[in-house]
Amino acid sequence: MIAPSRRRVALAAAFLTAVVALGSIASPALAATTGKGKPGGGGGGNSQLAYAALGDSYAAGLGAGSYLETSCYTSSKGYPALLDADANLALAARPACRGATTADVISKQVPALPANVVRVTLTVGGNDVGFANVMQNCFVLVNSTCESHIVAGETMVQNGVLAQNVGAAIAAIRAKAPNARVVVTGYPLLFEPTSRYQWATRVNTGTVALNDAIEGASVLAGAVYVDVEAPFTGHGIGSASPWINDWNWLRSNDSFHANAAGYQAYAAALRPALK
Repeated sequence: MIAPSRRRVALAAAFLTAVVALGSIASPALAATTGKGKPGGGGGGNSQLAYAALGDSYAAGLGAGSYLETSCYTSSKGYPALLDADANLALAARPACRGATTADVISKQVPALPANVVRVTLTVGGNDVGFANVMQNCFVLVNSTCESHIVAGETMVQNGVLAQNVGAAIAAIRAKAPNARVVVTGYPLLFEPTSRYQWATRVNTGTVALNDAIEGASVLAGAVYVDVEAPFTGHGIGSASPWINDWNWLRSNDSFHANAAGYQAYAAALRPALK
């Protein structure tokens, strides 16, 4: 397993994130709260922190099943829903959507932020560097275009464009919700060293670089960065207990995304930053 070194932004880009669903990006799906409290939620909205979840398919919960709709693949087992069950948080909006890029976060999701939101999570960047193209051409069809898609993503990380895009998304969130704490996540490494896939190590290496770029942009923008490489160690595709779905023709949308156990790991990693 590649160690989660934090400052190797020059490694190669990665292609983890929100959409193995190889289709078009849908309009954001919202999940609003009434402020009346929830079971186990401390008895009322006034004691809860208004929370919003932005980003791509990893933020929507794609891969976990139990979907509330199939445009964005918002899941009741995704990390936003798990965090909403906590006593101190009340999910006020969930515009996260499969296939979303940083540009989509800015143009489609930030406008959905409620004025009172004080906690915002963001998982984004993988679609900017071509996650769907890499998964399709390197792990599903496995054709001669694979490396060119990988190189395109690597270049976006190496030349700083990805970090600039993430910084712009955070700035847009801050402009709409100036009192919110913005918490940004990285992505897990998809594959174990024992994985059967030819390009697994290259994509894992790129994921480390992608995460480093996201972390650097987040810190520079004054956001909190949460690493998920470490929690997922030993649980990639090819492990005895995978938290990432392998390719499956019958469940292609879920492939290369976290399963329900993986999103529980995401929620556990995020909780300390959202208090």
